[in-house]
Amino acid sequence: MSIAHIHLNYPLTTATSSSYGVSDESHSLRDAIKDIQRRHSETASGQRISQIRCALLEVFLDCRKPNWDGYDAKPISEKTYFEAAKLLERLPSDLPPPEIAPEPTGDIAFEWYKENQYTFVISVSGVNAIAYAGIFGPGNEIHGTENFTESIPRIIIENIQRLFPSEI
Repeated sequence: MSIAHIHLNYPLTTATSSSYGVSDESHSLRDAIKDIQRRHSETASGQRISQIRCALLEVFLDCRKPNWDGYDAKPISEKTYFEAAKLLERLPSDLPPPEIAPEPTGDIAFEWYKENQYTFVISVSGVNAIAYAGIFGPGNEIHGTENFTESIPRIIIENIQRLFPSEI
């Protein structure tokens, strides 16, 4: 598969502007946003995000067929991939980068691991929801599901920060 094909069918970024404006000001604003995004991608944090995007794309391409794991795993759908890409774009840049993993249910998981019994995992399945589970030491667990349409729910960000308080 060519790189051009990958970029056309599975963009590494999601649209950040849903404006349908047609005025000169709207076009200028859209161009300014694109310039900011381009300059950001040239920074260290932008390169880090680019590496995570590549990992996400690799997970999707490797796991989009049924039985990708040899144990009857469900395929990761395009809808799930795009939702994961949207989530990745909306993660605050001051958070540590997650590990990205496919799940046999067809979901995509983002995992933050600190040490034994200190882990936080979120997953998306293309249904505008984030499932999450965290362990913050012996007997200190949390789990749930939150709606995800535009911004990442505060409880998700707070629990990632809870895992890495001194690094933020």
